[in-house]
Amino acid sequence: MIEVEIRARIDDAGTVKKGLGKIGAKFLKRSKQADRVFGHPRFLDSDRMIVEGGYSARIRETDDKVTLDFKEIARKSGGGIEVSARLSDAEAGLKFLEKLGFEEAFTVAKSREDYSYKDFTISLDDVDRLGRFIEIEKMLGSADDKNKAKEECLALLKLIAPDSELTEKKYGDMMQELINKEKEK
Repeated sequence: MIEVEIRARIDDAGTVKKGLGKIGAKFLKRSKQADRVFGHPRFLDSDRMIVEGGYSARIRETDDKVTLDFKEIARKSGGGIEVSARLSDAEAGLKFLEKLGFEEAFTVAKSREDYSYKDFTISLDDVDRLGRFIEIEKMLGSADDKNKAKEECLALLKLIAPDSELTEKKYGDMMQELINKEKEK
C-alpha cells in the first residue's frame, strides 16, 4: 500500500472538531501512542536525519497493541512505501531491529483522536514537546494517483482547518531537529 499524508500545525483542536462535525466525519477512537523511532546509519545524514528515499523503523505501542513498521521517507511526494506487522511484544521488535543494524533515536509520544471521512483517515494529535497537529491520510493501491490524492487531502484540510499551518516535516524530523537544537546549547 502507498500512504499519502499531509500534516499541519493547529492552534485549537475544538475548532477543527467543529469542522469535522460539519462535513459529517465519523469519530473512530482515542488512543495514546508511543513511537520508538529507529534509524540505520546507512540512511542518516550528518544531522542524524533520515535521507530522502531512506527507511525508518518504528515500534508503535498503542494501548495493548504493538506493531513494527518500516517507512520509506518521501518528504517531497508525501507518500512512500509502508510495511507493518503486529508483534507479540516490543522486545521481539527491538532484537530484530538490532540484528538489522537499526539504532534507536528517540520516542514520539502522542494522544490521538481518529476520524474517518469518505476514504480518508483524519487524526488530531497532541504530540509531547511538539504541539497539536492534524494529519489527513489516504491509502492507495498504487503510486499512480499520488498527486491527485495529495490534492484531495489538501482540499479537505482547507475545508476543516483553514487556519492551520501546513508542514512537510514528519514528527520524527521535528523531534530530531529539536534534539539537535538542544545539543547545540
